[in-house]
Amino acid sequence: MKINQKEKDMRREKILDVAFRLFVDQKIESVTMGEIAKEAGIGRATLFRYFPGKLELVIAVNTKKWKDYLDGLDDRRPISSIEDIPAIGRLIFTLDSYIDMYQNNKDLLRYNDNFNHYVSHSGRKDLKMDEFNKALYSVNTRLHKMYEKAKEDKTFRTDIPKEEFMRVTVHTMMTACAYYAGGFVWGSKEDTDYTPELIKLKEMILAYATLNR
Repeated sequence: MKINQKEKDMRREKILDVAFRLFVDQKIESVTMGEIAKEAGIGRATLFRYFPGKLELVIAVNTKKWKDYLDGLDDRRPISSIEDIPAIGRLIFTLDSYIDMYQNNKDLLRYNDNFNHYVSHSGRKDLKMDEFNKALYSVNTRLHKMYEKAKEDKTFRTDIPKEEFMRVTVHTMMTACAYYAGGFVWGSKEDTDYTPELIKLKEMILAYATLNR
């Protein structure tokens, strides 16, 4: 029986949602395509018609989840609004957004951390990441504009290269939130809210970002 495009799109969405849940619960490495097909209520052959391999599915899942999250962020704070506040205000908002993810989107942080490890160890050189990179366009654009604005309003330091600054501020915050979300922190206890510690980390990052500005 033939299915129309709307039904195909709905099935694809279901596959991505099912795969995301399994990948978060069991880790990407241990989940098989057969398990995903069974949970999605389709045959393996059908699954492979949508995604030629597990790695392609893994990338598609991360692309969808980040796009959904960032689209919501863009709706609340359009890129055009970056000129409305000082660069330091944008940096604070960015750091706070990761703390918000720790509080409300732990599953995406855990998946993304597992995703980075899985993809980097795949050994594949032919990965098609165009759609994933396109999904991150808005956040990359925001960070670039934020840094350029700081050169003008001097509300945080720009005496070090942009890439280095982002690593030791924004990406450090995200990594810490991901590790707290996954429970990979020394002495951490399950079902304990570590937001106060992440706020302290944010304050340390901001102290560095505004040092000798």
